[in-house]
Amino acid sequence: MLLSVNNISFGYTPEKLVLKDISFELGAGDIMTVLGPNGVGKSTLFDCLCRLRVPLTGAIQVDSNPIEKYSHRQLANLITLVSQKITSIFDFTVREYVVMGCAPRVPTFGKPSAKDYADADQALEDIDISRFSERIFTQLSGGEQQQVTIAKAVAQRPKIILFDEPTSFLDVGNQQKVLRLIKKMASSGFAIIMTTHNPDHAIQLGGICALMHPDGHMVIGPPESSLEEKLLSEIYQTPLRLFKVSELDRYACLAPKLT
Repeated sequence: MLLSVNNISFGYTPEKLVLKDISFELGAGDIMTVLGPNGVGKSTLFDCLCRLRVPLTGAIQVDSNPIEKYSHRQLANLITLVSQKITSIFDFTVREYVVMGCAPRVPTFGKPSAKDYADADQALEDIDISRFSERIFTQLSGGEQQQVTIAKAVAQRPKIILFDEPTSFLDVGNQQKVLRLIKKMASSGFAIIMTTHNPDHAIQLGGICALMHPDGHMVIGPPESSLEEKLLSEIYQTPLRLFKVSELDRYACLAPKLT
C-alpha cells in the first residue's frame, strides 16, 4: 500500500479530539473523497498526512515505511498537497511556476536542471495545458491557475497527491474539468485524496468516500453505501436527498425546495 493510516487520533488538547480512530488504506490508482462541514478536521487530517502535525495515537505508513522515518524533503517526493489557496506574488511564467514542483529534488542553493524543465513540460502536456507555458501565471483565470497548480504537483512526481477543496472557487464548468483531471491522474497511477463540500463530487469520482462526522469519527466506504440521506442530513444540519437520475446514469445529492 502507498498509504496506510492506522487508528490515528489528533486533538489540540487530549480532552478535545478533532480526529478519532481514523483508519484507511490507499494504493496506486485509488481515489478517496473526504466530505464534511467546515471545521470538522479535513485540513487537520491532511496536516497529519504531510507530517505537519503528529497524531496523538496511531500510526501512518507511506510506501510501507513509518512516516516519521522520512525527512521532510524525502516525504515531499512521495506526497504533495494542492492547496485551495493559490498565491504567487511574482510574475512567473506558467513553465517557471510548474518547475517549482521539482524543488524537493533540487540541491540546496542549486537550480532546476534540464531534466526538471523537461518534467515540467511533460506535466503541462499531461494536463493538456502546454499552450499556457509562456503565459504569466498571475494573469490566468482561477480555473486556469488551478490546472497549472495540478501540473506543478504532477511535475513533482509524487506517489500520493492531496487536493484540499480544489473546486472551491471555480465555476461549474471548471469544477468538472478538475474532476476529470483527477480521474485521469488516478488512472495514471497516482493515489489521490480530495476534500470537498459537495457530495456529488464523491459520487462522480467513485472510489472511496470518507464522511467526517463532527465528533471526529469517519465513515468510509464506496459512495453508494457510505452516503446515506440520514447521515448526510445530520452532518450538514440540513435535509439532503439522494436520487437516481436516469438520464445521467448516476445518483445525485439534492436539497429540498426553499420555502
